[in-house]
Amino acid sequence: MRPYTFIKSFSRAVILIFIFHIFPFDRISAVDFDQVYEYYKKGNYDILVRVSRPALRSGEFDYKILLLYVASEASLEEIDKTLLSIYGRSKEQPAIFYNSVFLFLERALVLEAYESGARWGKIFMSKGESSVRYSEGVYTYACILYSSQEYEAANSVLDKIKSVPSDSKLGKRIRILEMNLDKKKEEK
Repeated sequence: MRPYTFIKSFSRAVILIFIFHIFPFDRISAVDFDQVYEYYKKGNYDILVRVSRPALRSGEFDYKILLLYVASEASLEEIDKTLLSIYGRSKEQPAIFYNSVFLFLERALVLEAYESGARWGKIFMSKGESSVRYSEGVYTYACILYSSQEYEAANSVLDKIKSVPSDSKLGKRIRILEMNLDKKKEEK
């Protein structure tokens, strides 16, 4: 490599470092939903997550971005941190926030993340009535409790869901979970 080429390359690197130091990407607070949605449609989930996460954790955002983020983020721990960050700013959240929590609950159940699933299930059950997925979310919370062998807690959650209208498919799943809980009681 010739000295002139090295100096030129080095100068460019210094300029780029300076620009990134003065204007770091995580300070970008305005994330455009349409662009994030394009990333989602094209399957560019890594980019979607990288662009969305800082905005979601730092300030005002479009809650539709949160839904796409929860559907795209590979790390359940990162979703948990992001939801906690948003929830910590205001205990009063719109229905779409609780729709995102529902997605988290489903993944927590599948990935056996019972501790964070139970925490968010409790929040969802007490504050998420505005979610269109409320009945399913409370049922999923009961499944998380059942899977973590907290049978009495699962039973009390099922008692709560019986008072909430649900479709026939969910009703059948609730009855199956009740029967499994009854079997666990008999085994004791």
